Amino acid sequence: MTAHDEHAHCGPGYASPAEALQAPREQLLYVNALYDATGIDAPDYLATVDVDPAAPTYAQVIQRTPMPDVGDELHHFGWNACSSCHGAAHKARRYLIVPGFGSSRIHIIDVAAARAPRLHQVIEPAAVKQKTNLSAPHTVHCLTDGHVLISMLGDAAGNAPGGFLLVDAAFNIAGHWQKGDGMRFNYDFWYQPRHNVMVSSELAAPNTYMPSFNLDDVAAGKYGSRVCFWDGERRAIAQTFALGAQGRVPLEVRFQHNPDSSHGFVGATLSSTMWHWHKPNGRWEIAGWAEHAPAQPGR
Repeated sequence: MTAHDEHAHCGPGYASPAEALQAPREQLLYVNALYDATGIDAPDYLATVDVDPAAPTYAQVIQRTPMPDVGDELHHFGWNACSSCHGAAHKARRYLIVPGFGSSRIHIIDVAAARAPRLHQVIEPAAVKQKTNLSAPHTVHCLTDGHVLISMLGDAAGNAPGGFLLVDAAFNIAGHWQKGDGMRFNYDFWYQPRHNVMVSSELAAPNTYMPSFNLDDVAAGKYGSRVCFWDGERRAIAQTFALGAQGRVPLEVRFQHNPDSSHGFVGATLSSTMWHWHKPNGRWEIAGWAEHAPAQPGR
């Protein structure tokens, strides 16, 4: 948390990466702490770490905020508002949205008291499944309109392809973001509003990866190898790329920090290959750094 959160003339975050570089350094970090596979029967927690070199508690965990249940497997998390809402003075970066990858619970953590976060709300998996037929939340991003978008890897029964869950500013379930078909699997995503695009990657269905990883499932086509480029306004897939043998199980996706840039990257974990995309002539292109060969557009 830094001084930019106190600016009265703007919303959360920064107007540009250049402005962010000039800001004071962060003084606190929030880190997920898991007991998964440790044999300890206790809830996961959010650790607050002091990273102010001038503080007597520097590099120490100063607060543990436990979840109410055991077995969540806390994973990626994000803010209710961020630089995407920088122009909205009424928005504030106050809540962390912390999904349980294993439990499908979605925890809302209030960090108004930055050094002592507290649990504000839990969106229970039964409610998400009943209203949207989705499960297994992964990536969280705030949107420019105040909604929060969460990638979901499965349906209520744990089957692919999953989808994208919308949560409103009051943390009510608002339904599906995507329209139309074309998804096979889901995992991570990132969006670039100035290019009207969202990029998503593929893992597998929860029913495939939750028991354990089995290499035979890759050969059977139960793990993903595509990257999808979405039209942000239509909320539909505009282009897909099949990455082939050098693009098996593409996971984390990232754009460059420059909001005008079309360049981005995805790592194919099973192939140990980084892929680079950009939009040189009005159409998205992607190529792997290992072999410098373009991927084939998918169907």
